[in-house]
Amino acid sequence: MYKRQVFGLLTTMRAYDVVAQTPDGRYALGLRLFEYGRQVERSWDISLVARPYMEHLCQQTGASVMLSVCESGSVITLDQVETRGSLRVVSDTGSRLPIYCTSQGKVFLSHMSRTGAEALLRSQKMTQFTPHTITDIPALLREADQCRANGYAIDDEENEMGVRCVAVAIPGPDGRAESAFSISGLAPYMTPERIRRVAALALDTRTDILADLGVGRKG
Repeated sequence: MYKRQVFGLLTTMRAYDVVAQTPDGRYALGLRLFEYGRQVERSWDISLVARPYMEHLCQQTGASVMLSVCESGSVITLDQVETRGSLRVVSDTGSRLPIYCTSQGKVFLSHMSRTGAEALLRSQKMTQFTPHTITDIPALLREADQCRANGYAIDDEENEMGVRCVAVAIPGPDGRAESAFSISGLAPYMTPERIRRVAALALDTRTDILADLGVGRKG
């Protein structure tokens, strides 16, 4: 029974390229594990490079700054710098947030093709977290278009009441958003004028991070 279970597991892993079978029938690690390892390595790289810039941005804005990646339709917090001021907003490192009602999520959607973004949104269970949560797919695609035009996205109390966020992408060499960082603060302080100032600082910070990473482009 044990052998059959192991064989079934190996068959499934081989189907997903996690393991590969050599001509003599032995099993070896597959290319998919290499890809996963490279993704983790890139996450470590961006975390190390972005950290001092995030700290500086936190000091400039007095707001919390979070670094995220997109995984399986969710936004995962890689790192954060918390402010001690009145704009303090906390998200646990490693936590998963919805892609459709967060500023980081909208950034990732804006870097996808319209077809890909729509398919991903249709695969989501969209919960109405607040009265401001957008669950209409055409409206969300328009939000992604607006983000693409402005260079940044806004979460206007859509994931949590009383919290507004601004996010920008950190694209890789191919132009796709490999990660994103957001600036989060309490809604009374994050006025439209302040959001514009924070967004400008975030875009400048993104330029500095890309230069440090050796990626000479914006996105």
